[in-house]
Formats: sequence, structure tokens, C-alpha cells
Amino acid sequence: MAFIAQLAARFPGLAPTANAVLKPTKPLETLGNEIMAQRLQYWYRYLTTYGETWAAAKPQFTVVKDKLMAPQKINMKELAVGTVCGVQIFGSFCIGEMLGRKSVVGYSQGRKEHHH
Repeated sequence: MAFIAQLAARFPGLAPTANAVLKPTKPLETLGNEIMAQRLQYWYRYLTTYGETWAAAKPQFTVVKDKLMAPQKINMKELAVGTVCGVQIFGSFCIGEMLGRKSVVGYSQGRKEHHH
């Protein structure tokens, strides 16, 4: 059984996509052109709606800034959520460092030789 078919069997939500991969109905060039058009649409919409995203984020940033400027107003739930988010960010950083180093404990020092 092909890997894609196994994936579809394990994750039923992916079955339509897997079936489209296993039994293609479009030439590869057409599919490539559609992907490029979708990328163009994505980046155009991403860049043109940046102002709306920034405008929506400003009030949320103001709330966070006000809470940080007056820590006595932070309740236990907000403190717990902030702590969990901070731990997740720190953990992601640590995992990224390990992946970048390709080692859990430190950077590779090259070949170790015995000096007598």
C-alpha cells in the first residue's frame, strides 16, 4: 500500500486530498500554475490586509500594555495564561536550538583526538 493511501486510512480527513494525489486529473503544469496563482493571491491579500491586522491588534496591545504597567491588576487566571505562554515560547526556543545544533547537549566540537 502506498504511503499516501496509508495516510488517508489513518487520517480520514485527508482522504479526498490523498485520492486526488493518487489519481491525478490535471496535468502537472496546470497544477503548478494554479499553485503559483494561489501563492500570488495569498501574498497579495496578506500584504494588502496588513493595515487591518495592525488596526485590530492595537486595542489588544493596549490592554496588555496597561496590564504590564499596573501588575496589581493582573488576576491569577491571566498570570497562569501568561506563564503557560511564556513556557511554551521558551520551550520552542530550546527545541529550535537543539535542532539547529543537531544535538541535545551542545555544539559539536569536531573530532576528538587524544594528545599524549
